[in-house]
Amino acid sequence: GEKQFPQKIDLNRAEAWLLEALPGIGKTRAQAIVDYRNENGPFKRIEDLLQVKGIGEGTFEKIKDYITVSD
Repeated sequence: GEKQFPQKIDLNRAEAWLLEALPGIGKTRAQAIVDYRNENGPFKRIEDLLQVKGIGEGTFEKIKDYITVSD
């Protein structure tokens, strides 16, 4: 089965410093996620992260099990 992590990071609520802790997400990408959220509103699903500048399939694959989106 898929590994479940006790605390997934909510893309719609997380501060940049928390997003930075994700594998493959540094300061620049974390800020890009926050900027995207501010401009476009909340993420509807985790796949929307691929719309963010600097986030590709490889990065997404590394972090998808650690992230979630709130309604």
